[in-house]
Amino acid sequence: MLKNGEVIFDLQCDGLKIIQHPDGYAFTTDAVLLANTVRAAKGDRILELGAGSGVISLLLSKKTRAAHITAVEIQPRLADMARRSVELNALSDRVEILEGDMKLIDFSERRFDVVCSNPPYMTYSGDGSDATETEICKSEVAVTVAEVVSTAAKALKYGGKFFVVLKSERLTDLIDGMRRNLIEPKVITPVQPTAKKDVDTVLVTGIKNGKSGVKITRPLIITEADGSYTETVRRMYFNERDTVRGGNSDRQS
Repeated sequence: MLKNGEVIFDLQCDGLKIIQHPDGYAFTTDAVLLANTVRAAKGDRILELGAGSGVISLLLSKKTRAAHITAVEIQPRLADMARRSVELNALSDRVEILEGDMKLIDFSERRFDVVCSNPPYMTYSGDGSDATETEICKSEVAVTVAEVVSTAAKALKYGGKFFVVLKSERLTDLIDGMRRNLIEPKVITPVQPTAKKDVDTVLVTGIKNGKSGVKITRPLIITEADGSYTETVRRMYFNERDTVRGGNSDRQS
């Protein structure tokens, strides 16, 4: 099951475990926040765009009653780890990992009730030939924010929901892309590292072909002044625990 250098981390969510490699990309708190924001009804089909090592899809298998979850990841090593994590948790009947470029997938015969993504947010000026695994996850090497949104629009059913977590500096690009693709922003939740720090991240929910009108919620504050997680985060995201082991506390993804 494990390959050279890989380790298994306990996600502390109903027995879920995930395979990670200490020298490669590791999921961050942003991914966990998104997994706890997604809402799906019983029987829904979920699509995750840019799955990395699969943490969001794994968590959604326990946190929602969705019938099936499909996760797309372009990097072979990460897709392979995600696939083996699915097998490790005996979830192959509910979670499917697709390796490939999301932009090239034909969704005309396969529409989804829910699409979610933690897309790359940093701009990238090179040709990508020497980009590292982490750079591809964080930077627009293989896919841009606009391309993630357009792919989500193609995959969503009429009235389907789009959930995304993104650095606040790219919020304008995100909303512009959503409206261009007929995904109406409905809820925006600002995220602050602490109460005294500026908003650096946003959680956005949109509806395909939805009516105009957006709600901006109270900010979600991640940590107290002493560095511990806030009560809201412990209660809503970590089941009263202070951390999710195996995650990277660096919130820069």
